Amino acid sequence: MSTTTPATAVPADAATDRAAASVWPLRIAGGLLVLTPLLVAGGFATSPPQASDSGSDYAASLGADPVVTGISAAFLHYGWVALVFGAFAAVAMVRGRRGRGLTTVGAAATAFGAVQMSGLLLSDHYLASMSNRVGPDVAGAVLESLDAGVPWVQVWLLTGKVFGLLGPAVLMAGLARAGVIGWWAVPGWLAMWFLAPMLGSMVGVVATAALTVLCGAPLVVLGVRMIRRGSPDVVAAGRAV
Repeated sequence: MSTTTPATAVPADAATDRAAASVWPLRIAGGLLVLTPLLVAGGFATSPPQASDSGSDYAASLGADPVVTGISAAFLHYGWVALVFGAFAAVAMVRGRRGRGLTTVGAAATAFGAVQMSGLLLSDHYLASMSNRVGPDVAGAVLESLDAGVPWVQVWLLTGKVFGLLGPAVLMAGLARAGVIGWWAVPGWLAMWFLAPMLGSMVGVVATAALTVLCGAPLVVLGVRMIRRGSPDVVAAGRAV
C-alpha cells in the first residue's frame, strides 16, 4: 500500500495574491514612464530665463529666484529618476527574441545616462547660492573654470548627454522592432529634448511645457501599455495560453 502524501493544492486565493503581487512592479514602472514627460515639462516651465548662454548670465538666472530654481531642478531630477525605473521594466514588454537585444542595450544606456544627468542637476543649487553670495560674475567664472579645467566634468557631462538622450532612442527602436510600440516613438523622444527647448524662447514657457508633453507621447503610450500588461487579468490570460 502506497504511503505517498499527495501534493497539497495551492489555495486559489493565495495564487491570486501572488499573481497580483507579481504585476505591481510593471504597473508602477509604467506609471513612472507616464509621469516622466510631465516632470520634464514642469522643469522646462519653471526654468529661470537667462539673458545669454554665458556662465555669468546662467548663474544670475539661477540666483534670481533660488526657490523656482530648486523647483525646476527637482522636476528634471525626478523626471530622470522615473525614467531609470521605467526603462529597465520596459524590457519585460518584449516577447520573443526579436528586438530584445536592442531593447536591453537601450535600457542599460538609458539608465546610465539618466543617472549621470540627474547628478548634474545638483550644480544648479550651488550656482544659485554662489550667485547670491559672491555675485553672478564670480559664480559664472567658477563654472567656466570647472568645465574647462576638470576633464572628468566634461566626461560626466558628455556621457550624460549621449547616453541620456540617445539611450532612450535606442530603447524605443528596440521596442518598435519587437512590435511593442510604433517607430514614431524614436523621433518623438528626440523632439522632446531638442525641439521643445529650442522653441522655448519663441513660444513661451507654457507652450514649451505643452509641446514637451506632446513630444513625450511615446513614454505615455509605453507606460499605459505596461500598466495594461501588468493587469492581473492580462497576466492570468497569458499564463493560461
